[in-house]
Amino acid sequence: MDTKNLVRQRMRSPGQLTAQMAREISPYWEMRGYDVLYDHDPSSKNVGKIVSSFGGKSPMQSTRLSHIDIAIVEKSSGRVFALIEIQETTDRPKALLGDVFGILMGEQISFGKERPLSIDEHTALFVFGKSRVSHQERILYLLDKIKRFRSNLGTGNSKIENIDIQTFSTEQELQELLTNKIPTHAPE
Repeated sequence: MDTKNLVRQRMRSPGQLTAQMAREISPYWEMRGYDVLYDHDPSSKNVGKIVSSFGGKSPMQSTRLSHIDIAIVEKSSGRVFALIEIQETTDRPKALLGDVFGILMGEQISFGKERPLSIDEHTALFVFGKSRVSHQERILYLLDKIKRFRSNLGTGNSKIENIDIQTFSTEQELQELLTNKIPTHAPE
């Protein structure tokens, strides 16, 4: 048996795990009046670029700060309940901080070129990083510093007060975070 081909078959291209998780949580949220918007999948009405940007309402390449993996958005109002970033291969502080500040430093979030999404103090930001160990002390340190910096940013997206960083080591753990951790922040 050719082990190189076997390894290639098991490896995923970037974003496949994220898209799989978005598809898996979608029914739960859709039954509650939310859309689950995401990237990294074949085209559909809920698949496209979710962008944090500054400048005008329609983000251009030169004003984009971050592409966001998943947004859970209230259908009736367009208000974002949760933004989710999944680091499928790392929990390096540089990657986690880049995810957080790429969003917080923006003035707005949009889905595609023409659909602005509404961010407010009730919007939650979740960043999940893959790791064999939890690095809980480091995560607590990062969250403390993020909160201190966030309050001084003065950007549209810095209204996001609820920020959480967690690690996972398996797909099962990631699925548990997405199905158990995020709903606890849902509005009544």
